[in-house]
Amino acid sequence: MLVIFMVVEIGRLCVKLVGRDAGKECLIIDILDKNKTFVMIDGNTRRRKCNVNHLEILPQKADIKKGASHEDVVKALEKLGVKIIPKAPPRKKKTQSKTKISTAPKKKPAKKKSKTKKKVGKPKKK
Repeated sequence: MLVIFMVVEIGRLCVKLVGRDAGKECLIIDILDKNKTFVMIDGNTRRRKCNVNHLEILPQKADIKKGASHEDVVKALEKLGVKIIPKAPPRKKKTQSKTKISTAPKKKPAKKKSKTKKKVGKPKKK
């Protein structure tokens, strides 16, 4: 049985096998430990730390520097002929309305005393 092991190196094209980004192409942009088990990836996937066992390493390699920006990775993937999936723009933060809402509790108006006399009812039986 012939087993071909691709070298884990910066710029190597990979396909993510496991997780939310499974089936998407990426490039290795950094090797995080000396045993080469964890790498930093970016591309059509989220930029994140990944175990090498979760990647299918392909023979194509791009010329990128260690820790390359997302724009550099996108350009390198286009040179390799990989279709780029555009990412959604970042969400806008919710802004408060311009009018300030006071945090002090509102005071209720005082009850007015009535000027009429209370009616006297029948005395209660014991």
